[in-house]
Amino acid sequence: MIVFVVLILSAVWQPGNAIAAGKYRCQYWVAPSPFGNDENPGTIDFPWASLEYASNHVRDDHCIVWFYPGVYQGGNRINRRFETHTAFVSIKPYQAIMENNGAVLFISGGKNITMEGFNIRHSGPGARALVVAIDRSQLGWAENIILRNNMIHDSYNDDLLKIYNGCKDIVVENNLFFNQGDSEEHMDVNSVVNVTIQENIFFNDFESSGRPNNNMSKQYIVIKDSNGTDDGLVGSKQVYVRGNVLLNWQGQKRETFIQVGLDGKPYIEAEDVHIENNLILGNSSYQIGAPFGVRGARDVYFINNTVVGDLPSKAYAFRVTITEQNPRNENIYFVNNIWADPTGTMGADTEGGENEFSDGDLSETENLVLLNNLYWNGGVEIPGGDLLSPLQADNQFIIQDPRLDTNYDDLVLPVWEGSQFRSGELTIRQEFLRLVTRYGSVPSFSPAIDLADLSYAPLDDILGNPRFAFSDIGAFEFLEPTNQPVKRIKEFQIYQYGR
Repeated sequence: MIVFVVLILSAVWQPGNAIAAGKYRCQYWVAPSPFGNDENPGTIDFPWASLEYASNHVRDDHCIVWFYPGVYQGGNRINRRFETHTAFVSIKPYQAIMENNGAVLFISGGKNITMEGFNIRHSGPGARALVVAIDRSQLGWAENIILRNNMIHDSYNDDLLKIYNGCKDIVVENNLFFNQGDSEEHMDVNSVVNVTIQENIFFNDFESSGRPNNNMSKQYIVIKDSNGTDDGLVGSKQVYVRGNVLLNWQGQKRETFIQVGLDGKPYIEAEDVHIENNLILGNSSYQIGAPFGVRGARDVYFINNTVVGDLPSKAYAFRVTITEQNPRNENIYFVNNIWADPTGTMGADTEGGENEFSDGDLSETENLVLLNNLYWNGGVEIPGGDLLSPLQADNQFIIQDPRLDTNYDDLVLPVWEGSQFRSGELTIRQEFLRLVTRYGSVPSFSPAIDLADLSYAPLDDILGNPRFAFSDIGAFEFLEPTNQPVKRIKEFQIYQYGR
């Protein structure tokens, strides 16, 4: 038995894991049946067999639970409220596969939990709802939960990830999301406080999973509150969507990549929402409603994002409106963004509609701000729209080609092929860097450089690079490769002498 375990470890041990074993005081082990057995003590040579059993029996003392490669069948519910942070980690990223014909992972009222490196999916058609869900229990809110470096994909019923009913302090970072259920989302962020969604990749490619594309999927991310006072919290608050890559739309014609507020409720469904440094690629021929939508929300900041490519749509930039019982939107900001369609068809739909930048009714929003954005429509006039025209509403507009790479003919989607991505990369982070570096980075001669409004710009960019005092428009901050102190010098001059 011990010899067998040593052979497995030599094959799968990854010293570069995001979680270093040294920071934890104890370690446990889990392996698929029949090697793993929940009657075992959970040691390296006698591992447990399931996540749920491990979560109930691991010592509450800064422990880490390692998972061997293999397929783990069945659902897992974690409702333990750890006093010390406890990590559940796949030894070899994406090789510990969790699948079920219903919810695969349900964290209900759990606390201080990290899930890292797993491949999580439905087992196939006919599955019951959801792949991963996080919500409260009778014991309290789900809180201090981290989902990191996981593949969460192929829901055949409902969302890929639902965070709802009173969760707080949740971080979703460096994951790969693709192929949700019909009429559903990648992420439903619903009645929560302090949720951070960062450095993930969101895309759809149903064909790569052997599924038909019915053009029935909805948003990649929706932020809202569906149940009012039922969970003791009204409206999602303090939600941060930053530094993500979203591409390859295959959904319904009137939906959005990111939607804030949705259900027409008589209260503000979301407030204090920050959407910044994201890269949205228009590499698909399928029509979308708009990249971004607001419906019944307050204090929403769409800052330093890059939306680029031929994006057939009802509106190329955003749709801001209300419906049913929604109160008016309040304080919606669009600042320091790049909107660049190289084809000159900005906002044209697949049904012969005219170019349109934005959609909605200005009377439905109090204080809608469009400021200091860069626009490019392949040299053709920037269109207006029912809501706002950039040439009239943005008194610091820039109309120039940002010089981004918009050749998507050879774009390789981040499709996992069992041991590596289709591109040849091995990790989600490598795929993220590949996409951002090629399609989101501006060259030294881009007109986006040094022109951001500093009163709104984030402190860093999509790659975590500092922005300094002369920062760039869009998600990416250009740094001189051989002379990085250039912007530091400018920063010193600004603070010494003023602008």
